[in-house]
Amino acid sequence: MRTVGSTGARLATWWVERYTSTSPQPAGADRRAEVRADLHDQQADARVRGLSERRMSLDVMSRVLRGMAADVAWRVRSEREPGRLEWHLAHPSSVLGALFVVLVPAAMILDPVRARSDGVVPVEALLGTLVALLSAAAMGLAVVAAARRVRAGAFRVRGTSLVAVRRTAVCWMCATWATAAVWRFAPNALSEVSAVAWVGFGVSATGYLGALGLGVVRRARTGVGLALGKVSS
Repeated sequence: MRTVGSTGARLATWWVERYTSTSPQPAGADRRAEVRADLHDQQADARVRGLSERRMSLDVMSRVLRGMAADVAWRVRSEREPGRLEWHLAHPSSVLGALFVVLVPAAMILDPVRARSDGVVPVEALLGTLVALLSAAAMGLAVVAAARRVRAGAFRVRGTSLVAVRRTAVCWMCATWATAAVWRFAPNALSEVSAVAWVGFGVSATGYLGALGLGVVRRARTGVGLALGKVSS
């Protein structure tokens, strides 16, 4: 059962694992170990001071939220190490996911701004430029990464893990969303590119959800099998 006091610790653990999962090693492992030790010390100090589990959890959550900017800055600095460009071309989901997080709200804000304005306004121009740049970056990275994988013969159906399928689907979801975002206001027949991209986004999302569902089913079957084995023994 999940307790109130564990919520903050779980948030801290989840966050540090997310922003260090694709960071250079061993820096990422060191960062996770540092956060775990710091979290342990903070919880121990809270117990000594007699704080309630709820207050302890809220203090940890507050510290995580206040430190997110510094964590992101650490992650950006870690990308200065040699060889990171080659690594990201081989594993593009990290950068594509970051672009996606910024691109989606920018595109969603641009739509009502463009609909309400009679002419080009500074906010519309700024958002339009941001969406275009992010979309171009996402599409370029996706195309280059896909070309490298095709050249290396990395695309195969048999023997591909569900994790690899999900990561590939995420990459194409980001790339197709970027394509749809940058072409949706194109004139005449060029706007059809956006419609085709939305179809690609739907196919990619379906593949991701299908791989995710199969993974859940496999884990459930494994758990049932282990439980039955214990009962029979």
